Amino acid sequence: MDANGEAIVVDRPRPAGGRRRSIAWWYAAAVIDLVHMPIVIAVVVLGASKWNGPVYVTIVSIGVILQVATLGCPVMALTGWMRRRHDPTYKADWSFTFWLYHRYGRTTGIAVFLFFLGLATLVRIIAF
Repeated sequence: MDANGEAIVVDRPRPAGGRRRSIAWWYAAAVIDLVHMPIVIAVVVLGASKWNGPVYVTIVSIGVILQVATLGCPVMALTGWMRRRHDPTYKADWSFTFWLYHRYGRTTGIAVFLFFLGLATLVRIIAF
């Protein structure tokens, strides 16, 4: 409130050379973010219980290869792009894997792969 008791309205300036587009891009990115992590968890759990063998190793390998190749999570890159379609000034906050790979290099991908493979094996031994 200002000195006269009226609400102060802050109008954000529009991005230079761009305007906001359909909010559908933002909502679609939010939906993808919401299902992204449960899918990762499901791959680990199903890999430990149902998909043991080459199917599981192939799925996890493809995921890790994509992360190492892009030095981050491709899903996070996609949702960041979608959010920028709505708001060109949006700056994506990258994932933990992005930080990890940039800090320690691409060889960290091997450790990530072994971690998920070990976690799935542990879940399989304990639960199934």
